[in-house]
Amino acid sequence: MNRPFPLLDGYRALAALMVLTTHVAFNTGEILVPGIGPLLGRMDFGVTLFFLLSGFLLYRPWARAAMTASPGPALGSYALRRGARILPAYWLMVVFTLLVLPDIQPVRWQAWPVHLGMLHIYLPGFSLEGLTQTWSLATEISFYVALPLIAWFTGRRHRGDPDASARWQLTVLAVGIALAWLYTSVRVSGVVGSADLAAYWLPGFLDWFALGMAAAVIQVRLRMPAPPGWMRSIRSVAGATTWCLLIAASLYVIASTPLAGPLTFSPAEPSSLVVKHILYAVIAAFLLLPGFLGVGDTDPTEPPSRSAWARLLAHPVVVYLGTISYGIFLWHLVLLRLIQGGLNIPVFGGGFWFLWPTVVLSSILVASLSWFAVERPLQRWSHRPRRAASVAKS
Repeated sequence: MNRPFPLLDGYRALAALMVLTTHVAFNTGEILVPGIGPLLGRMDFGVTLFFLLSGFLLYRPWARAAMTASPGPALGSYALRRGARILPAYWLMVVFTLLVLPDIQPVRWQAWPVHLGMLHIYLPGFSLEGLTQTWSLATEISFYVALPLIAWFTGRRHRGDPDASARWQLTVLAVGIALAWLYTSVRVSGVVGSADLAAYWLPGFLDWFALGMAAAVIQVRLRMPAPPGWMRSIRSVAGATTWCLLIAASLYVIASTPLAGPLTFSPAEPSSLVVKHILYAVIAAFLLLPGFLGVGDTDPTEPPSRSAWARLLAHPVVVYLGTISYGIFLWHLVLLRLIQGGLNIPVFGGGFWFLWPTVVLSSILVASLSWFAVERPLQRWSHRPRRAASVAKS
């Protein structure tokens, strides 16, 4: 049986491995090596991929409901499934890190409720080794909370009229993108709150989520009769996988130059931070287009894409890595710090080509345990109410 959007697990694997790679490169000092260093240092771009994927997959049912005048996701089921998917595995990793990681001992008691409650992007002084990557989870949770309200607003007008509804939804999302860029421009100028904390708040990343949501609107409309010609043109671009990848790769190289700011914690020009943020959005859009709107995902009568890129992302090993990608993302940083400490490898002391495969393999192992012992059972449990309701209705 063909899975919907068969390439997206592969994109998740890519995103998780990119985040892992950039952290290993930074901790070993490899980002300072000419040539390859800047390319490794910009792999925090994996977070952009995660945000666009979330916007696409989570908003799609609401986009379809607005265009067909049908009920959207039930808020209770939505909240249960999002909470079960994210929180237990996260809490397990946080407890382990706070108890075990030597670098952060002794841990003050306030760190426990702050990190378990994902409040560390709102309160100063709670950045801890082994947990720094979780800022994006806190931002993602805030998107989960905001999404039903956004969907209510975008779905109020033109319900049941696919063309008018799609135009309205895309207009609202375009405004959201513009507001995110305005927020980022104002933030880097130092006007909004603490510069460090404000950098992690949802308004600054709403454009990344909105790009994924816009792709969902287009994908849903393309699967209906007589889609607009400009949407069919975008589908044609998505089908040109080689060109999408070449454009994404070229822009990624540009993002790896000083134009997008320093790779270290050195002060950055405000303009370079804005350039980097927008470049990441455009790169992610082109990179994900074949997965969002490729052949077979917008027209069920056509076979899935058979490009080399599609075959790579749909390979069983890559799909498995995508399946456990959340665990890889959660655990890689604390494992990196434990391995460095256990082998007496100092931070910024080199060893990238030894540490990278070591951290990858250990992260896959721990992520597999997390998936089979925690994530998959809870995911199945959180979906039971819907299945039970479907049986009762039949």
